[in-house]
Amino acid sequence: MGAVTPGLTVRDLCGAAVHAVRMSWAVDRRGVLTVVGLQLTTAGGLAGALLLLRGMVNDVMTLARGDGAGIDLGSLVSGLAVLVALGAAGGILQTLNGMRQQILTDRVDRHVISLVLRAAAHTELSKFEDPDFHDRLQRAVHASRREPAKVVMMLVAMLQAALTVLAMAGVFLTMAWWLLPFAALSALPLFKAAKDRRNAVYAMHHSLAENHRRRGYLEQLLTRRDEAKEIRALNLGSTLHARWDAEYVEELNGMARLIRTYAWREIRAKLLSTALIVGVISSVWAMVTAGIVSPAAASAGLAGLWLLSSRLEVAGQMLNNVGQSLYFLKDLRTFTAEAVEPLAGPAEPVRPFRTLHARGLTFTYPGADRPTLHGVDITLHQGEIIALVGANGSGKTTLAKLLAGLYAPTGGTLVRDGRPATDLYQLRHGCAVVFQDFVRYKLTANDNIAFGRVGSRPDPSRIRDAAESAGAARLLEGLPDGYHTILGREFTDGTDLSGGQWQRLAIARAFYRDAPLIILDEPTAALDPQAEADLYASIRQLFAGRTVLLISHRFSTVRSADRIYVLDCGRVIEHGTHAQLMRTRGRYADLFLIQAAGYLGSTPAARD
Repeated sequence: MGAVTPGLTVRDLCGAAVHAVRMSWAVDRRGVLTVVGLQLTTAGGLAGALLLLRGMVNDVMTLARGDGAGIDLGSLVSGLAVLVALGAAGGILQTLNGMRQQILTDRVDRHVISLVLRAAAHTELSKFEDPDFHDRLQRAVHASRREPAKVVMMLVAMLQAALTVLAMAGVFLTMAWWLLPFAALSALPLFKAAKDRRNAVYAMHHSLAENHRRRGYLEQLLTRRDEAKEIRALNLGSTLHARWDAEYVEELNGMARLIRTYAWREIRAKLLSTALIVGVISSVWAMVTAGIVSPAAASAGLAGLWLLSSRLEVAGQMLNNVGQSLYFLKDLRTFTAEAVEPLAGPAEPVRPFRTLHARGLTFTYPGADRPTLHGVDITLHQGEIIALVGANGSGKTTLAKLLAGLYAPTGGTLVRDGRPATDLYQLRHGCAVVFQDFVRYKLTANDNIAFGRVGSRPDPSRIRDAAESAGAARLLEGLPDGYHTILGREFTDGTDLSGGQWQRLAIARAFYRDAPLIILDEPTAALDPQAEADLYASIRQLFAGRTVLLISHRFSTVRSADRIYVLDCGRVIEHGTHAQLMRTRGRYADLFLIQAAGYLGSTPAARD
């Protein structure tokens, strides 16, 4: 597997670290201060214990030589008791620190995951067509899980380690200052090995982002209720599981190769570090033998050397972990910077429009080789019903998404009442859309309707009116808990609806939105013929004063439209009323006659 160069500078890493600290401070500043205080207290206690130990070692060595006439044994025992007390206090502080760190971690997690979800919720729809966006989203989700809090904890631990090292180095200056450079030198190979492994782990994770997404998708197929029936009907369980397993094996094999490679490097670094320390010990022993250094100073110095080198090794491991987390935090920081919109739309009513013109609209999906729409012109007037027809893939739904403000056109302009309409958010705010593949929110029936307009508090009377207009009121009133029934059998006391019942709920959501532009994309595909006929017979009355854009393959539903646009390969090839288009005997007439013949069991009339 090829490595990906992380490409992060020291400035990037410092910026990510500062960002993590700021987030933690904003979420729980008291918790941060508590954790830092406990760590600093622990570091101070360790330094004091080392100083006390040095004096005790000197007294013990004096006693061993028989020169302890002036030594107070009571003081020695008291010192030992103080050491035991310091050890117990350190253990208590570590327990308290662990508890406070867990609370801080949970609070920071909630905050950071909220940032990722907010950024994803307010990213423009066109980004979701870009595989690179999904890779960045996956890395941001990974980084949001414990990484920011982990960075803060590690930075605090590194601060403690640094203070401990400084305290021990200060003690060294009074015991055996000449050993200090050797302690620092022994840690360098470990720092280098840790840095190399950190870069390699991030590079591998970076390259596996799409692998993680494919595996997550397969997990959804195997575990979600909506997909379960087809998975079993086609007996796909074993096949999908095998693909999931293959994706996981790819990651595990890559990780195993990385671990083997860098484990040997770290072992060599550890051996080199150990060899340096052994060399120092041999040199000190030679100095003691030659009478250059006293046994007491040598013993205290070597004990300090061992403690200092071990602390430096721990600091190296912390630096490795912190650096790796900072790489991921850079991804998180970049992704969450995209969250620019408020969570809820404004509560003020939407102003109606008189005309909405699309002039020369062109649109190309990100990563596509050719445009989906080519110079489309279409006009919508207030109170009209406009129909879009054409074969699958002709661009009908894409055009509807541009008119609804879900995509920005790559060419051409939208003009609303004589002014360019470039604010996608305002276009969306003034539009209600019922897609063919609408979302079935497994929440309450009340939520499913009220989600139509979330900028203000749900209005129970308006919710009932919307349900009545969509023909769903009797259905919802008959549910076990009425409008407050949860629509999902996966949840306690939940129930489910049929496809047609869900579609009525989606239409009710559009009524509740009360927007000047209504877009209905195959809105009655799951309704029975009578319900469909009833809805279309009253659609002009139900949406009086509003503009309705209707997309349908059923020509019986579009023939009464004020104007019909026929799309083919992303272009408008005909437009007019039903009667005009039938007289023209072009593409629309052909499609209408073919469909009519299917219902009547006759052969469509041939063109002249």
